[in-house]
Amino acid sequence: MKNYLFALIPLFITSCASIGAVIDGGQDLATNIVDSTVKTAGNITTAALEDVSSVVDTVAESAEGIVDTVVEEVDSQTDELQNEEDNQEK
Repeated sequence: MKNYLFALIPLFITSCASIGAVIDGGQDLATNIVDSTVKTAGNITTAALEDVSSVVDTVAESAEGIVDTVVEEVDSQTDELQNEEDNQEK
């Protein structure tokens, strides 16, 4: 019986080393997955924010053009009204 126990000790030692290697490999795999996922999510977020920023800039430029057009149109109409008032007073 003692001989069997001595024969099993090397088997347990190699099993412990194998289990340790599997645990280390699992840790490496998990940390690499988390690291890659975080980097990818960060890159996607950055790209999305840049795209949104571009859209906002475009909308702002368009709105600015529209406002300028409206201001010019209102100004010209008020000028016409003022000219009509001046002509009626004379």
